[in-house]
Amino acid sequence: MKLILGIGNYGDIYRDTRHNSGFQAIDLVSEDLQIPITKHDFKCLYGKGKAFEEDVILMKPLTYVNLSGDALIQVKNFYKVDIKDILILVDDMDTEPGLVRLRKKGAAGGHNGLKSIISVLGTEEFNRVRIGIGRPTTPASPNRIPDYVLSAPKDVKEYNAWKDGINHAAAAVEYTLRFGFDKAMNKYNSMTLEKQD
Repeated sequence: MKLILGIGNYGDIYRDTRHNSGFQAIDLVSEDLQIPITKHDFKCLYGKGKAFEEDVILMKPLTYVNLSGDALIQVKNFYKVDIKDILILVDDMDTEPGLVRLRKKGAAGGHNGLKSIISVLGTEEFNRVRIGIGRPTTPASPNRIPDYVLSAPKDVKEYNAWKDGINHAAAAVEYTLRFGFDKAMNKYNSMTLEKQD
């Protein structure tokens, strides 16, 4: 069984924000695989189904980003999912908008959602799709990062690139389900902004 979690904040005011890139990507996966995310339990919304001969759970925590692990560990334990079968979709400031980067392990990099997941799993070794949101270009201030991740790009070109990255993330999930995470890494980590397929 594969468990795929999109990190994000629940609620309309957060819907189209950079921090909800994971939610947006998993919504696309849900639509493409026809696995509705409508069940409400384990501090999350989730859906169960089958895709490419795999049993799949798609989930969106209702705990807000900082406590994403609280929902994950409940679903993981109830359905007895191995860590190697977990895939996290997460916004990433170290990746440019329009790109995704697939990793098998790594530190949280300041992302509180990943910190929460690392804490409950007790390891940094789990698969993740990092969805590029870039970093703010204006001078830093104490509130700059929260304001940045809790908003959408105002520049049309950047906005469209960000949305392209979310589409690539959803495609990477489906590719992973069909061919495995290693092959998905080879395909999507080689993408550049100049050459996207």
